[in-house]
Amino acid sequence: MRTELVLPSRAALLAALRPQLTGPAWTLLIDGGSGSGKTTLAAWLAPRLQAEVLAMEVLYPGWSGLAAAADLLATRVLPARAAGRVVAWREWDWAARAPGRPVLLHPGRPLIVEGCGALTPRSRPFATVALLLQVDDGLRARRAERRDPHTRQGRLAAWRDDERRVQARRPPVADLLLRGGVASVGID
Repeated sequence: MRTELVLPSRAALLAALRPQLTGPAWTLLIDGGSGSGKTTLAAWLAPRLQAEVLAMEVLYPGWSGLAAAADLLATRVLPARAAGRVVAWREWDWAARAPGRPVLLHPGRPLIVEGCGALTPRSRPFATVALLLQVDDGLRARRAERRDPHTRQGRLAAWRDDERRVQARRPPVADLLLRGGVASVGID
């Protein structure tokens, strides 16, 4: 069952999450559209929760790789971690437009997975908590265009189309909904 968070502060966000994130190796999935603040939120939460961050960006095999990355997370990365195994894959080298250096993810530590496609019905069973950021499309577009130089190349529009296609096939199954994204709790 999804709970919509209406929180007045960062402290309230931590207070809402901490009781649910127990044990030595919990997993928090943070999803939302591009420009919703997932990376900003994960970077803010990680030191406060003593967690490692896995950005979906290292899983996407290029600009049309959203669905493939979501599948990789749900079928290889999270199951291996849940079984206590080290998982390896090749990080995408965005400049070379090809697979890059090997990445290893070790089990046994708290983990925040952030990015478009992190939360799907197939990844959800491996998460302790699943958080969806919901932000107005206009604000997301402005933030993404400020942040991402690739927007000048027309890639962001194609990425948003890919987001819509993936979410239409696999609607997120979040525990918590943070409407307004990180700005609603003073993180931006």
